[in-house]
Amino acid sequence: MAERSLVPAKDIEVKTTQIEVNRGVEFRSLPAPRPDLAGLRLTPLTGGPIYLVNPEGYLQWIPNPTTYNNLFIDWNGVQRVDVATMPIGPALSDGAVLAKGSGSAAVFLVSNGVKRWVTSPNAMEKYHFNWQHVYVIPQILVDSIHPGSNWA
Repeated sequence: MAERSLVPAKDIEVKTTQIEVNRGVEFRSLPAPRPDLAGLRLTPLTGGPIYLVNPEGYLQWIPNPTTYNNLFIDWNGVQRVDVATMPIGPALSDGAVLAKGSGSAAVFLVSNGVKRWVTSPNAMEKYHFNWQHVYVIPQILVDSIHPGSNWA
């Protein structure tokens, strides 16, 4: 067995920086997801942006009227609530659409480069999605979009 030679240790200087902690800061817990509200379209009590509650229970901002009209039957049923008490997820992308492949009945919400399968006619109704606005595109394009979790 080969012998190891010991090398003397060098002195190591460690520098630290003192930080100040503000003891008066109030930490709030994040709001819990509300999957029980999935499908609702909500706006703040004072009006303003419109959000969709996704299946996981997070608010997803609908960025503009064009995107809203791409997805939903109409503007009826948007509810005014205190959205500050709800967790916010990623916004829907500008121009998000409903799409299906030319050889399939499966409808997907396509947003942020991800397709999420809308699992049934009941799910289409729950989210107030518009059957008349489903784009029919070549199946190869649908297959090339990264899948996300389902809309149920």
